[in-house]
Amino acid sequence: MILKNFLNDRGGLYFWRREFPVGHVRTTTPANLFLEDDLYTVIGDEGERDSSLEHGFSKLEAAGAHFLRQLLDIVRSGKKPHMGEDVWEFLQLFRYYSDKRSAAWHSRFLSDEEFNAVLEEVANKPHVTDADRAWLANPKDVDRIKRNSRIAAQATGPTEELLEAMRGRGLAIYIAPRSASFVLGDHPTAVAKIGSATEGAFGGKLSFMPIASDVALGYSWQPRTVHLEQLTRPQLRTMNEAMTRQSEMIAGRSQALVASLSRVSYETPEYFTTSDYVFE
Repeated sequence: MILKNFLNDRGGLYFWRREFPVGHVRTTTPANLFLEDDLYTVIGDEGERDSSLEHGFSKLEAAGAHFLRQLLDIVRSGKKPHMGEDVWEFLQLFRYYSDKRSAAWHSRFLSDEEFNAVLEEVANKPHVTDADRAWLANPKDVDRIKRNSRIAAQATGPTEELLEAMRGRGLAIYIAPRSASFVLGDHPTAVAKIGSATEGAFGGKLSFMPIASDVALGYSWQPRTVHLEQLTRPQLRTMNEAMTRQSEMIAGRSQALVASLSRVSYETPEYFTTSDYVFE
């Protein structure tokens, strides 16, 4: 849904992975990017598959696609969108689940080493039987537990405390300069110092999520207000570098842009292990 808003003139996207040489940019279609099979499919003890979460997210995506089309049309016409209470509530949930749904997000929150350490601790509990220990030592069962745990985390909704914090923020809409564009990373949200909407934010930074090659969404500090920010080229470069710095893969509509960003080294951001990015 989002990738289609970044298509180049040939109907594809340019992309670069960290295992590629610097500047070695390739091109592909949206269906081949940021993909993981059965990302939302729960697998039972007997191998049965439950894809109900996939169906639930597809409904959210359909509503999200409609919302984004309307928003982009309004912003590109030079106007500021006026949003009712139901739209604000939907936007909070859309941002929340969009942040959680990338495979990169879950793999960085809980590494295999950390997961295995938890399993080992459980296996050493006095009440755990030898049969249970054998089950926990089975690589196939362990992989299934890891996958199902990450899927369960994706399905978990926001706490009321978190929702209240999100409701206390407004919407910042960042617009790229003419003939310039955003890139996407393997996690959709990044953090950078990006203009006047950051006034009052901790550390002077806000999170942002590109939704098209020319538009990104973020939080502002004025509740239930919409703030339009026309970016300068240096500001846009700062945002693209922030997205690249946290990503194993980036994609965009400009081959030259993706190639230039491939020189940005990887740096694990602190907000992958905290909730600060939400409140900022």
